[in-house]
Amino acid sequence: MTNLRSWVGWPVYATVLVVLPLVFTDPHARLLLILFTMYGVLAMSWNLTLGFAGIFNFAQIGFFGIGAYTTGILATRTGIDPWLALPISGLSALLASLVAFLPVLRLRGIYVGLATYVFSQLCIYLVLGQAGLTGGSNGIVGIPRLSLGDVNLRADGRIGYYFLGAALLFAVTVLVRVLTRSTLGMSLLALRDNEALATSRGVSRVRQHLIVFMIGAAVAGVAGSFNAFLNGVVSTDVFGFGYLTLLLSMIFLGGSGSVYGPIVGAVVVTLVSDVLQDAGAWRDMVIAMLILVVLWIAPKGLAGITNSVLTSLRRPRDPAPEPLPTTSKETA
Repeated sequence: MTNLRSWVGWPVYATVLVVLPLVFTDPHARLLLILFTMYGVLAMSWNLTLGFAGIFNFAQIGFFGIGAYTTGILATRTGIDPWLALPISGLSALLASLVAFLPVLRLRGIYVGLATYVFSQLCIYLVLGQAGLTGGSNGIVGIPRLSLGDVNLRADGRIGYYFLGAALLFAVTVLVRVLTRSTLGMSLLALRDNEALATSRGVSRVRQHLIVFMIGAAVAGVAGSFNAFLNGVVSTDVFGFGYLTLLLSMIFLGGSGSVYGPIVGAVVVTLVSDVLQDAGAWRDMVIAMLILVVLWIAPKGLAGITNSVLTSLRRPRDPAPEPLPTTSKETA
């Protein structure tokens, strides 16, 4: 029965993604939909290491920026087909993850977080130091728009970019779903929950963490490439603290360690940020308070609340207790 619901869920999910831009036709609404897909992909890629593997990895923004700059350099300096920049950007982020993974070999916990955050900051200095290639503090401008034949993806309220983002989101959702149910996913959960027991059963921490680290980095690199094509420019802002806090908010609000939680978190945080875009510092305060309230009610985030409700609805109700038999004395 569970497998049947799972198979039915995928067509429904795909149908929703296809119908959304047909319902919301306003240009601003279309832009929000595109941001949902991009942030959803990026948050899911980070959740692989942070939520499922339990690695305090803060290099994900670095991979996102590397993917964006790879696309910017390829599209403006080499004349390569822009569509090839998407997979190449993912590959460049994957190769960079081999360097960022080095602290994971020796360090644990928050020390991994500090070391990987330093990696993201080093990316900024690398970009600034190679100004002839990266544009330095000015960034890269004039990135060509994606098109299919004579059809520009920016036409009709950027609907082409939405469908590209939706396709990436659907593909990454399938990838994460399959990955978490595989032997690799089970071993990652075992390492996260009890590393000593998992390693004693023959699970290699280094190998499994390296694999998920590379997968998450490649997905983040593709998301960075998508962001570069969407905006047409790349700057060092992609490595900034703003993206870091925004994505962490999405993951923790939606539910760390959940397949669909980061997508829900991306939708909620993007909507709240858009509604409060003129509120200044109050916007971040409202988002922070929203996260605190949700985590206080349900430590597993919005996904945890949803799972609890669905579980209670599926649970069969206990039958009414039968009346106690009466004794002959009571009858008399």
